[in-house]
Amino acid sequence: MENATFTPQTTRQVLETACECAGVDPSGAELVRMGENAMFRLASAPIIARVGRSITAGRKEARIATWLASHQFPAAQLAPTDREFVTVGDLVVTFWEFIEESDEPVSSGELGEVLRRLHSIPEPSDLALPFFEPMPKVGSRLKAIGGFLSEEERAFLSSRKDELDEQFAGLSFRLGFGPVHGDFHKANLMRDRNGTVKVIDFEDFCWGPREWDASVEAVRYRALGWVSDDEYDAYVKAYGFDPLDWEGFPVIRAIRELNMTTWLAQQLGQSPEIDGEVHRRIADLRDTERPRQWKTF
Repeated sequence: MENATFTPQTTRQVLETACECAGVDPSGAELVRMGENAMFRLASAPIIARVGRSITAGRKEARIATWLASHQFPAAQLAPTDREFVTVGDLVVTFWEFIEESDEPVSSGELGEVLRRLHSIPEPSDLALPFFEPMPKVGSRLKAIGGFLSEEERAFLSSRKDELDEQFAGLSFRLGFGPVHGDFHKANLMRDRNGTVKVIDFEDFCWGPREWDASVEAVRYRALGWVSDDEYDAYVKAYGFDPLDWEGFPVIRAIRELNMTTWLAQQLGQSPEIDGEVHRRIADLRDTERPRQWKTF
C-alpha cells in the first residue's frame, strides 16, 4: 500500500475486515496512533489491534511475543482471538491484550534495567530471528512518499543512506550480538496498573549488535536534548554501558536520525505541522553539527 493510501480511513477498513476473520467486533474502535502502523483500541473487548505495513513483520511479532512469554519477560501479549494475525491485501493486523497504563511514567533507569534484562535472554532455539539491518525501510519509504519530496531531497536522503551503510559496515561492536528490540525507547515501554514495566512493539526485533538498542537513549540525550543529564546517568548506571564512550556512536546517531526523518516523512501531506517538521529534519541532516530542535510525534 502506498504512503498516500495508508490513512486513518483506509486502515479502519482493513481493521474491520480483519476483525471479522478474528471473531471480534470492530464497532466503535478508536484510532490511538498513526505512524509506521495504525493502532486501534477496540470498544468491544480489551484489545489493541495493530494494522501494519509488513506481513513478515506481523507474523514475527506474534512469535516474538510467545518467545518472550516463555522466558517470563514482561512484554505485550497476544489477545485470545480466533487468529493470531490476519492479512488483508499487503497489510497485516495483529491483536494484543490491552495494557491499562499507569499514570507513572517509565524512568530512564527502568529503561536501562529492562534493556539489560532483554539483552541477557539467550537466542531462541525454535525461532529464526532475522539479521539486523540498520536502515531496512528507508529505501521503500522514499519510493512510497511520492511527490511529497522534491527530487533533490529524495536524492540527498538516498545518498545519505548509501554513505551511512558504508560507515556502518566498518564498525566494531564491544557488546557482541544477540536478540535486540530494534527501537528501544520509552514510548515502547508501558507501566501497567500493577507497576510492571512491559515492552511493546516487536516489529524490528532481530539478531544484531546490542549497541543499536543501547544507543537510542544516547541519541535522545546527546543529539535531541529529550533526556536530562540525571536521566541519562541513571540509564547508563542501570544498563552498565555508556554508548557515548564508544567510537561507533556518531554513525549510529546519524543512522537513527535518518530513520526518524523518513519514518515521519510517511505522513507528509497529512498536516502542515508534520510537513514543516520533515523538511526541517532534512535540512538538519545536511549539517551534523547543527543543533536539533525536533518535535516528538
